[in-house]
Amino acid sequence: MMRGRFSIALFAALAAGLGAGLGGAGCKVEEPPSLGTCTMNTALNCDTAGLAGNVDAGIALGLVGYSCTGLARPDLENAKYVAGIPYGMVCADQGPAADGTNGFCCTPPTQPTTCALDPTSIEAISHDKGRVCPDEANYRFQCYGPDRPEALNPALTCGNGVREDNVINYCCAAAGRPIGCSESKGGACPVGQMGWHCPQGTLPRGEDFGANESRADYYYFVCGIPGPPATDGYVTYCCFTPSPLLPGGSCVTSVKIQSSIPDCVQGRFGFSCYGRETPADDYSPIYCNEPSVDGPDDHGYPAKLYCCDYRKANGVTCTKGDECLSSDCTEGYCCALDRCPSCYTCGLTGVPGTCRLVPPGGADPTGTCASGCDGNGGCL
Repeated sequence: MMRGRFSIALFAALAAGLGAGLGGAGCKVEEPPSLGTCTMNTALNCDTAGLAGNVDAGIALGLVGYSCTGLARPDLENAKYVAGIPYGMVCADQGPAADGTNGFCCTPPTQPTTCALDPTSIEAISHDKGRVCPDEANYRFQCYGPDRPEALNPALTCGNGVREDNVINYCCAAAGRPIGCSESKGGACPVGQMGWHCPQGTLPRGEDFGANESRADYYYFVCGIPGPPATDGYVTYCCFTPSPLLPGGSCVTSVKIQSSIPDCVQGRFGFSCYGRETPADDYSPIYCNEPSVDGPDDHGYPAKLYCCDYRKANGVTCTKGDECLSSDCTEGYCCALDRCPSCYTCGLTGVPGTCRLVPPGGADPTGTCASGCDGNGGCL
């Protein structure tokens, strides 16, 4: 009761003081300074934006043009979160106009996306350097779901997504798609690996799949030593997508390892490790049969260097199970089973790698049928 009377009295005193202030020279409520204003600008042509660096001539992209003053942006004004899910517009900065305003090409305000601009990525607004995207002229969008910002607004080019709780952060800029890697199909790499055609010195990344093939949680692939450059100066990498590293995992791809391990040639996998584990501990498809050497990583820092091999698919010759993806080496081949039944073989010519019937009169690899096999899984 006493607490209630005190609260009422305090509220009355504050109300009286506020009333006096409104009526004369009392307190004044300071409002935050305006960032500027945005208005639609139909004169701004937003239908010539590039999709992943390619101009879609004659194709209407459905983007809306805006002119804004100061630091205002349409996607900043319309960003909101509902139950933790971002909603808003996705805009691409078109630069300053002759009248001093800034142009933007944005997704329609009547069709809110599940992406919102993160205002803390604009240092002039948040004064937080820690949230600024590392590349100049990039802004951070937070998205929920599979769509990348550039899939919603082709006038943008975005980097890899980084997951943060239930949203994925993307750093994007109104720029053409940078020169990167293209997928190389047609059997350029062994089973289980994906081929990439890349400029020298550039490793393939998840964003190279393009805007409409979101790979938000994929960062850098694990790639083998490339072959010599082709006539166009590009090289081919054979890579696989790693599973998340175990806690404490610290082995990363190294493609400049030949200076320390000369026999780490095309098709093998080089690694720089900074902890106690080996690449085979971090990546299940990798088999390491050679000890590490001390040397520099690709950036000149000291590390333990390993040259390893991708585990073999079923049907490839082997000497022990550790070499195989199946972990089974039977009759000199990586096999789908650790041991074939009586009168079955994993080394049948033409179809090695799976347990097949031994032809009539053939020897039983298991030794059960001393006189040979009848071709139907039984003994002669």
